[in-house]
Amino acid sequence: MDINRLEELLFIAAVISYLVCSGFYIWYLISRNEKVVRLATLVLVLALVAHTLALGLRWYSSGHAPMSDLYESLSLFGWGIVLFFLIAQRFYPVQAAGALVVPTAFLITSIAGVFYQGPEPLVPALQSYWLWIHVTIAMLSYGLFALSFGAGFIYIVQEYLLKKHYKNVMYTFLILFAALGLVLGFWAGSWWAEPAKVMDQTTQIVSNVYSATDYLKILGGGIIGLAIGLVLGYFAGKGASKPGFAKRLPSLDVLDEVSYRGIAFGFPLLTIGIITGAIWADQAWGRWWGWDPKETWSLITWLFYGAYLHTRLTMGWRGRHSAIIAVIGLIVVLFTYLGVNLFLSGLHSYAAPT
Repeated sequence: MDINRLEELLFIAAVISYLVCSGFYIWYLISRNEKVVRLATLVLVLALVAHTLALGLRWYSSGHAPMSDLYESLSLFGWGIVLFFLIAQRFYPVQAAGALVVPTAFLITSIAGVFYQGPEPLVPALQSYWLWIHVTIAMLSYGLFALSFGAGFIYIVQEYLLKKHYKNVMYTFLILFAALGLVLGFWAGSWWAEPAKVMDQTTQIVSNVYSATDYLKILGGGIIGLAIGLVLGYFAGKGASKPGFAKRLPSLDVLDEVSYRGIAFGFPLLTIGIITGAIWADQAWGRWWGWDPKETWSLITWLFYGAYLHTRLTMGWRGRHSAIIAVIGLIVVLFTYLGVNLFLSGLHSYAAPT
């Protein structure tokens, strides 16, 4: 069998397994059946193994680290989420959070599949060993932030349930799913639009040129995504807002600890990722920092999570305040990672879909 075909089949198997695991973890959240969560964990481990093999085959067939385009980096992003969730599950009783974290990994990897294309030669700016160092560290930090997001969101829901604020649970799910639906809808619309791409051969800056029809497609995608998100948020919130559901979730202390640990380990990785990116930029473009949109938003993300740690360690913020920041943080990460590539022009736009 062709290596590329085997890689594709392993990736598809991993994505389907993530979907199956999402169902298992949601089932566990509803039933609290320990056999279900053990089965979910086993399948998730096997899915991660298949995903790891797919990434390894991609590296072998392409001759470079699988991080050069949107498919590869999204695939690595989802891989990191699953890896860190399994590690967290090993040390903390956060299996219930899998009902949110694993579907997030499934969404990211399934969207990666939309952008799948065979291995291609690297553009000159990517022909550096700093590629795999910089991108790997950045994606691992994003995976930890996604774990923190999941624990933070469950914390907010659990707190409202314990206080019997059931309407707030409904509103929380509606807001989250609406926001995610809107973001994913705009994302899908931008992919559907397929804007013209113009590269300056001297600076390697890629500009996305949108027509009026392209903007309508992006707007339409956002509206459809928002509608789907509201529907899903309503049913999810309706199910979670029932009395007694709090007993199925981890304690507030555990959720707060997991959310904090995710950011406490992710922030240093993000810092190293930015530093290695600056070194790479100096080699590729002759400057450490140029306020490129990706660089600017990476700094914004760093400041955002730095503010989280500052408020927690010096001002004593705990609980709901920190959880809200952790949830919003993933939105900032997604825009830094995807929004910049799809909607802004810059030196990093070579990773945008073609």
